[in-house]
Amino acid sequence: MKRWTLITAASLFAFAAAAQAWAFDEAQYQAVKSGQGDCPWCDLSGADLATVKFAGADLSGADLTEADLSGADLTKADLSGADLTGAVLTGADLSGADFTAADLDQVDLSGAVLVGAKLERANCDWATKLPQDSGLSCVGVTIERE
Repeated sequence: MKRWTLITAASLFAFAAAAQAWAFDEAQYQAVKSGQGDCPWCDLSGADLATVKFAGADLSGADLTEADLSGADLTKADLSGADLTGAVLTGADLSGADFTAADLDQVDLSGAVLVGAKLERANCDWATKLPQDSGLSCVGVTIERE
């Protein structure tokens, strides 16, 4: 009897851990994937949002940790205060996007377009990958123009 209890408890623990891996809000995810760009303060952590069009969208304060935004169109999007820790933005168009006070720790911005992007008080760390020849660097904990 104890053996089954242990197996059941271990199974429940494993299931709970897997369920918490990416707990983005399914309704918000479906709305964004179907073209509704605005999603302030929403939870899209770990979501596959590659190539989604967010041009001009309000994503302020959104949880985008570990999200895949590679190739996404985020031109003039409001990402102020958003948490993008560990997100992938390779090849994304971020022209004119507002990243004021956003968390960009461990973000991959390789090949991203950042022309006119607002990066004041955006946090970054040693693992943040900035586009080559962007004129940006991670100084201390904020992104600054070189």
